[in-house]
Amino acid sequence: MVKATFIIDDDEVYVYAIKRLINLKQLSEQVLVFKNGQLALDYLINTPADKVVLPDVILLDVRMPVLDGWGFLEAYAELNIPGKQKVDIYMVSSSIDPRDLEKAANIPIIKRYLFKPVNLEDLKNILEKR
Repeated sequence: MVKATFIIDDDEVYVYAIKRLINLKQLSEQVLVFKNGQLALDYLINTPADKVVLPDVILLDVRMPVLDGWGFLEAYAELNIPGKQKVDIYMVSSSIDPRDLEKAANIPIIKRYLFKPVNLEDLKNILEKR
């Protein structure tokens, strides 16, 4: 079990299902949900250091309004947050666009590209074996 997981995704049905699965299987002590990359960045930047929860794992959607997954990754790389290099980031998307897959493969901080819906086996592998 990990201490904290961020779900950065605008798909409310997917978020509800994945959060429920994480909680039912007790895979993470805490799950924080952000509807887009900007809200997640705002949380990381504006929350006082002694109160911010740095996730062990980020499940990051590719396509979202305001700031998509790619924009989040660019901004996240620039953040000066102790421990951020220990965070495992997984791209999670329904996109099968080869350009997205290739782009993800060329970004070292992305552990893996997963297709929606994420199955329980993948979720356990991500959150239990960390």
